[in-house]
Amino acid sequence: MKPLLLAVSFLTVALVAAGCGSTDQSVDPQPDVLATVAGEPVTVEQVRALIPDSPLPAVLVAGGYSGPWPQALELAIRDELLGREAARRGITGPTRAHQIATLVTQEQRGAADLTAEDITDDEARAWYQEHRRLFGNVARAEVAWAEFADSAPATTALERAAGTDASTFQQLVREGGATASGTATIDDHGEGADPMISRAAFAVGTAGGVGLSADPKNKRWWVVRVEHISFQQTNWDAALAYKVKSAMASYRQEEHLSRLARSLRKKWPVHVYENRLTDIAGKEEPPT
Repeated sequence: MKPLLLAVSFLTVALVAAGCGSTDQSVDPQPDVLATVAGEPVTVEQVRALIPDSPLPAVLVAGGYSGPWPQALELAIRDELLGREAARRGITGPTRAHQIATLVTQEQRGAADLTAEDITDDEARAWYQEHRRLFGNVARAEVAWAEFADSAPATTALERAAGTDASTFQQLVREGGATASGTATIDDHGEGADPMISRAAFAVGTAGGVGLSADPKNKRWWVVRVEHISFQQTNWDAALAYKVKSAMASYRQEEHLSRLARSLRKKWPVHVYENRLTDIAGKEEPPT
């Protein structure tokens, strides 16, 4: 089993915020290189190893999760930067992974507000209201959807539909080659639409948001716009508080590591071959 990437989740937000952060260099790299860190290559195989085994690709979200290849590349770059920083600090261990883990532990111990115990109930309640979609419990969702027979027009539709209104969405998907389109009301069990449509709606979790749910094996792609979504009423108890505080702490820890990685780019410059990344991400479907 490959390391698991958290796709549409609180961890993704921090990774997206970090960004790959640079453009193609004038000199062509070796064919298997997607990026360099201080001149050292980050290869296709390194990045591919970080893409999780999954029966279906994660839902892409406009303005958020951009797909397994960009995210896996960002993780590979971050590991390279953290490994270099661990060596600079004189951290030892049987493997580089152990050295990075020690560095991460040191960072978390030295920073404030990174554990669940540091988070107050008031902070957790406020964060929960802003991130309800991360915890499920959807009561009802009204969506507009479009089905495509190929990933390229579906991806284009996702990009173009971000930030549009309902009528513009319908026009864009029709002009973009959708094989079918419509609207649906989805209940708390995901009933009322094709399961792939419900999957996208629940992953987006925000009114006005747009997502792409893909089934490459059967050559079907759905672009879904959430028109309205509501969540079930939940009682704030000790179990929910623990769950929310744990998620919030993980999010803060990931943000902290992303900030550290960004600062380390000043010591060890990062160059990403964006055109090559786009090309390979478009040609290779996530593993099934």
